Amino acid sequence: MIRPRSRSLLEIRAAVRALLEIPCEDCGRTKRMWPGAIQEVIGQGTRTLMGLHNRFSCSVCRERGGLGTTTTLVPTVRRSA
Repeated sequence: MIRPRSRSLLEIRAAVRALLEIPCEDCGRTKRMWPGAIQEVIGQGTRTLMGLHNRFSCSVCRERGGLGTTTTLVPTVRRSA
């Protein structure tokens, strides 16, 4: 696992087939952010995982009346065999 404070989005994007998994700690739902979406966020000026984390919330938890802000960013690198 990559530690959020030690890596930038540019480093994660440079990894082979990198993606971000975004699990909600309240409801257990997991979303994925694929390399193309990571590139778009970098183009909008976000450079770190901590900066990206502030932009996320769980839509399911928000619909249930909660804040939906108990999410985690998990960088995942899938390498070819």
